[in-house]
Amino acid sequence: MPFCGGDRLREAYRRAQAERFAFMANNVAEPNILIGLLEASTEARSDLLVQISPGAAKFAGGGDKRAGLRGLSALIRELAAPYPICVFINLDHFTRGEMELIEEAIEDRLVSSIMIDASQEAFEENIRLSRAVAEAAAGTGILIEAELGKIKGVEDEISSDEALYTDPDEAVEFVERTAADLLAISVGTQHGVSKGRDLELRVDLAAKIRDRLAAAGLDAPLVLHGTSGLLPEQVQEMIGYGICKLNKDTHYQYVYGRTATEFFAEHATDILPPEGVEDDVGNLFARGDWSPNKKAFDPRAVGAEIQARVREIAHALIEQAGSSGKTLWEAREDQQ
Repeated sequence: MPFCGGDRLREAYRRAQAERFAFMANNVAEPNILIGLLEASTEARSDLLVQISPGAAKFAGGGDKRAGLRGLSALIRELAAPYPICVFINLDHFTRGEMELIEEAIEDRLVSSIMIDASQEAFEENIRLSRAVAEAAAGTGILIEAELGKIKGVEDEISSDEALYTDPDEAVEFVERTAADLLAISVGTQHGVSKGRDLELRVDLAAKIRDRLAAAGLDAPLVLHGTSGLLPEQVQEMIGYGICKLNKDTHYQYVYGRTATEFFAEHATDILPPEGVEDDVGNLFARGDWSPNKKAFDPRAVGAEIQARVREIAHALIEQAGSSGKTLWEAREDQQ
């Protein structure tokens, strides 16, 4: 199956470090964004890293995070199966409140990697929680991403009014003591809607953290959250300083919302009853002469538009990250 575990993901990150490219890590909560991403990644021959956040799990599970996590993991695996690329699943921003879900994801090998976000905690408590998750995943092949520093903005239940930059010296101690496979750092990006030209990016910190880790014999790839508002040149600069994973969520949420808005605005007269017609939704307008156009209100119609638009945007972001043509997937006779 194209779903690949942490061992293959580690290989992908090492190649990204060596060849100076990165992966866009894309959050999903339902099929339309996922399908667009799969199509674009396959066409670009880029491996795909998709993420499940606690909020997405809660949404997909109708309020039940456990059901949503298991359902989304199964959905991603099944939809990815026909595509000739490696598809990885990461848990994004899971906190101390989701430790039972983290343990279940590890035990049942639901994902390729897990981000434990204890960045809101004090330094020692962040280390303790991150280390506990790394120890739970030891021997499973599942990679562990931990975060040091706070990123401004809101991501699910995590929020911060200001950025707290990652200290390069603390980063070395943090990775050594937690045994984290990847380190998410704060250099001035922001969760949510932001303008890259207005962000106070400390790209020098990314370089210092990379160099300090290397000097200490640590090869933990660096991760940047809150990248939806970055300009292409800023993305390239960050990759040049050792960033191997850039998280994208808000960008695709906007693409989804805008595409749906434009579609329904264009087809409003096919869906909304005209003036003077009784708004008989309960009977689907059976009593009158006017009827809505099923081709316009069928969710599959707007869904297809969303998939196509996501596919288009994903191509541009893959090119920014430089992962085009870098897939590790090799077709075998028993997989065809």
